[in-house]
Amino acid sequence: MNSFNKRAEKMLDGHTPKRVKRECTYGDKCYRLNPAHLREFSHPHLESILDNYSGEGDYPIPKELQPQRHLIMDQLQVITEKQLYVPVSGNVQEQKTESESTDKKENESNKNVPYTSSTRESNSSGSTPSHNITESCSSNKEVKRKAETAGESLKVKQREKSKSPTNQLVVHKDDYRPIIPPTRRPEQFLKVVLPSGGMAAKHAASAPYHIFYTTITDSRETHKMPYSITFLEILDRSLGELKCSLQINFMVEIGWLLAQYYFAGYSGKKLTILYGDDCADMKTINKKKPNVDAHYVSMATPFGKHHTKMMILCYEDGSLRVVVSTANLYVDDWENRTQGLWFSPRCPPLPAGAMPHDGESPTMFKRSLLRYLHHYQIPQLSYYVDWVKKCDFSHINVFLVASAPGSHFDTEWGMTRAGSLLRQHCRVPPHENSKWPLIAQASSLGSYGKEPKLWLTGDFLHNFTKIKDQPQMLSTPAELKLIYPSLENVKQSHDGLLGGGCLPYAADAHAKQPWLNDFLFQWRATSTHRNKAMPHIKTYTRISPNNKMAAFFLLTSANVSKAAWGSLNKGNKALRVMSYEAGVLFLPKFIINEDLFPLEENAKNRLILPYDVPPVRYTSDMSPWVFDYLS
Repeated sequence: MNSFNKRAEKMLDGHTPKRVKRECTYGDKCYRLNPAHLREFSHPHLESILDNYSGEGDYPIPKELQPQRHLIMDQLQVITEKQLYVPVSGNVQEQKTESESTDKKENESNKNVPYTSSTRESNSSGSTPSHNITESCSSNKEVKRKAETAGESLKVKQREKSKSPTNQLVVHKDDYRPIIPPTRRPEQFLKVVLPSGGMAAKHAASAPYHIFYTTITDSRETHKMPYSITFLEILDRSLGELKCSLQINFMVEIGWLLAQYYFAGYSGKKLTILYGDDCADMKTINKKKPNVDAHYVSMATPFGKHHTKMMILCYEDGSLRVVVSTANLYVDDWENRTQGLWFSPRCPPLPAGAMPHDGESPTMFKRSLLRYLHHYQIPQLSYYVDWVKKCDFSHINVFLVASAPGSHFDTEWGMTRAGSLLRQHCRVPPHENSKWPLIAQASSLGSYGKEPKLWLTGDFLHNFTKIKDQPQMLSTPAELKLIYPSLENVKQSHDGLLGGGCLPYAADAHAKQPWLNDFLFQWRATSTHRNKAMPHIKTYTRISPNNKMAAFFLLTSANVSKAAWGSLNKGNKALRVMSYEAGVLFLPKFIINEDLFPLEENAKNRLILPYDVPPVRYTSDMSPWVFDYLS
């Protein structure tokens, strides 16, 4: 038996353990925060840190473990608060007294009193700790008394926080990173800067949808729209003081992204990035910016992409917000391209002692988000997973529709996830189902095969036109309309041909499916003043024959492709997905308590689509934009 296991199994009451802890097979890559797991298994790297902790200042985390420092600190907090491990006795300084012989047994026990998080908090403040169990004391009884007091103090704090109206998460003082006011004005570097301090009011006014479209640099009309947004507004301090944030994306221009945080005053705050487009700058960013932790997400196949665009913004008061977006994190995507995002309401912290599944919404958004984050199996995400578990999502009114690589036999991912939700909640009148077209608007098209029914008008259209109370008999399928810019659309864009830089459809792919022209419709967006801003946004909806109502609206990172939505294996019915994607589904019953969304301009609770309706078909002389025009 190794020494770690022997020490870990010592008990406070001095009893001999019944069995030896097994060492966790994940080693220092373990990301678990569950007390049951930490009680069941030995973690030598954590136990070594506790053995070498003096009781003052930060834990002595080795250099090689610094990249996962925040995760380790959370694990240590659980271990100490739950008293799951007793450090070696060398750290407790004792002073011999006249009663040493009579208190010998008590002495031996007191040497092994574990450290608590309240000790760390008081030590980090720089003042004399009121419950410092590592300080010298006049008697061994005093050591024990102070240790007990520390434990009781922690329990009292937790009870007080559960009664507090703010319900703040327990945050160590040494974990706070102050706001750093920028020394330069954002107007000197950013093309569109809206007044600061107003985002909270703008967000409140966006209810019940909370849908925003990015400002267009060369379309000044969009700068004043109540539903237009800049990246800097996402970080606006009126929403709360940011503590840390998680950025999940495909392409990241790190200089541009850090500039946004700099101008918001958050250049010192913890920032974690998952990215999918390999970049040398991202691999070394932690050496230049220790507060930035970036992780490249590799894919199993070259056809799969880490394509999700999501943010989790965590605030100092313990709350969080989730942003699901269509924009990459680089300058071009936030200037003259049409992008969309859903910016969640504030999710406040749950009371102390709440269970991880508490605070769920009718749409089960929290469960879906946790499932998505767990799929990565990246230890550094446990920090944010734990934060999500501690927050109340009960007021969230959208469904998370995500894709993750793999073969899925359930209906929790990709197009079967969308189909399952529409089958339960979409209320297109059954006798009119074939008359409500599916409008799929995307920035890229996939390879569908020699015939549309092989996927596009087959499984894809079938899932996206499911409705509640659908007749079992065969019926005429709904029409599919694909909104994708033509060459002429791109030519008239703000950036000319360069406007097609976000539209990666290839000429050789189109040559193999000329039948696709029959489904194509132009990009027209005069109503939102984004006609010349090429769409990197992706949306899916069904619109009534009179163009006045919509049955649902899906805003997502997923283009119309098999890699994004999956393809069904005809043998075992498994859905094979190749990419990571994330979107939010808006269903009228959950948003406005109606069967359909109104689209007319002056209607109450109007849903604002990013493009004009009805969509306009390609003329006979038009062709879709292909990326080859830029080569």
